[in-house]
Amino acid sequence: MRAVQFNVLTASRIRRCAAAVIALVLASCGRHAGSPLAPDTGGDAAVQESGEQLMIDAVDELESIAAWTGAARTVAPGAGAVVVRKADSDSAFMYGTVTAEGLGVVVTERHTHPKGLLLITVRKSYGTPGRIISDVSRYDSYEGFRDNQPRQTTLTEVLPASRDTIVTHVLRNGMTETYTFRLPVVTRVVNQASGTVRVTTRYAVNGGAVTEVTDENQALVRRTTSSALSSGALQTRTDLPGGSWKIVTTLGRGDGSIVRETVSGQ
Repeated sequence: MRAVQFNVLTASRIRRCAAAVIALVLASCGRHAGSPLAPDTGGDAAVQESGEQLMIDAVDELESIAAWTGAARTVAPGAGAVVVRKADSDSAFMYGTVTAEGLGVVVTERHTHPKGLLLITVRKSYGTPGRIISDVSRYDSYEGFRDNQPRQTTLTEVLPASRDTIVTHVLRNGMTETYTFRLPVVTRVVNQASGTVRVTTRYAVNGGAVTEVTDENQALVRRTTSSALSSGALQTRTDLPGGSWKIVTTLGRGDGSIVRETVSGQ
């Protein structure tokens, strides 16, 4: 067992390749609106993701955090986050914080320029047993970012059941939306350049959100189970063909640092 303290992680989540993407959603999805819980933040309808996509994004972020493999770096408290990726004018940052209840949070901050326009996306990932939280704020100006006036906010709560079913609560536009996925959510990606096929199946087991990736012959590529601990820490277990496995636990702290623990075996 090896614990490493750092305040920088990889900020780039694996993007869908520049290939034709065939999305096949095999989910039994129920949705209803609840009572208003927060004022409308004036989000742009162009980025109103579906319930399926919000659930996928929340879980994928945990996998991205766990997949970090760079060298550990330490910054004095209050020194701020460090750029962990920079390409052209786009940058990404990763650092820790805590909630008012003392839960550790991993913050991913991305500065991008889609179609040449500034977009700052701040995602806070944390949770408790049986619950994964993804709190996303989007800003379209540095002034709004500095004054904490987001253009749009979306709070996604993923509740993996003991078997199969994933319930997702989304707080958006002042309303709570509930999505219930009783069947696996399946996406199929075809890379036109190489001809390879990847089928990703998402479902719940024992309070964890499982992401299982197979090839066109249904052979396992990897299986990842994402969950959260009572401290707010994110935990991701990855199982590979042949029986090898790795568990990564990541905890954000109030001084901006992140504590990471990795355990692996065969």
